[in-house]
Amino acid sequence: MVSAAGASLGRRAPGLRAPRPRATDRRAIVRPAAWSVENWTAASPSFRQTTGLNQAVVVSAPGAYDGKALRLQLNARPDPGPRQGVTIASTNPAYRYGTYGSRMKSADCRGQDRPGVVTGTFLYSMDHSDANRNGLTDNDEIDFEFLCGQPDVVWMTLWTDYDELRDIPRKISRVVNLRTGKVLYNCYLVSWAKPCEPLLTGENSPAAVTPVAGFNSATQFHTYTFNWQPNRVTFYASDHAGNRILLWDYRGPKVRIPQKPATFMQNVWHTPTWDPFNGPSHQQPTTTTSAYLDSTIVPRSDSCAAPPGAALVRDGRDGQCPAITGEGH
Repeated sequence: MVSAAGASLGRRAPGLRAPRPRATDRRAIVRPAAWSVENWTAASPSFRQTTGLNQAVVVSAPGAYDGKALRLQLNARPDPGPRQGVTIASTNPAYRYGTYGSRMKSADCRGQDRPGVVTGTFLYSMDHSDANRNGLTDNDEIDFEFLCGQPDVVWMTLWTDYDELRDIPRKISRVVNLRTGKVLYNCYLVSWAKPCEPLLTGENSPAAVTPVAGFNSATQFHTYTFNWQPNRVTFYASDHAGNRILLWDYRGPKVRIPQKPATFMQNVWHTPTWDPFNGPSHQQPTTTTSAYLDSTIVPRSDSCAAPPGAALVRDGRDGQCPAITGEGH
């Protein structure tokens, strides 16, 4: 939530802080000094809400390490699309290489008739020029996504281009059933109407993933991170004990890896068209559906400052680090 003046609510400094060591949270995935971690115990000046006003709030959450989490609430009967859901974004719009992710629970749709709800944790560049000069609008994006109709499955995608007017994508995706360890899909697309392009060296590794018995992204907190580098992107999830599991080690062509500065974002929204692998699940949600963020990881930096020449803008107004609200009900 943002105040009328766009100032931070519930101040505390620093907005992003180093994690407290925990025996079950094995944070040796990357050197902790390279991370900033928001533990979501109160308001943060390092993230702002961009859609779904008042639908992102810190609440008590069983299973969160400190008992609190940021709830991203999708209201009943939402219109389709990310802009009609609830979204938070880093106030730093120009992150580069490093580790990103969250310890989180995705949206839980139990009790509803196969609704279409997406939970996303992702980097997204606002620069849609054609810097790679391939004749398509750039769409630099790195995603974790979860469909509530199949919560044992994790979707990962690297986007470099999407021409909205001609509906032409350039993206490579991998889909893993983490309960079984099976890779369901690994595909590079240049057209929605054509089959997957042949995969190149370094695009489909590992061939299988260590399974997590009983995995359910909607009912259990797990940590999902990706490490973004110019020539490699690695995706990880945690098991029940906090151990790191490699989901995808992408070392394909550099031209298929996003390269532009980006904003780190998390959202929940309704899709009427995207079905999971276990059958149709795209109905409009009939009740409130929420995801929960226990902690959020970004590379250590000045998380509240825009780069030189840039302004933080919300609803057409320049602002100063607008923040997520504090304790809710």
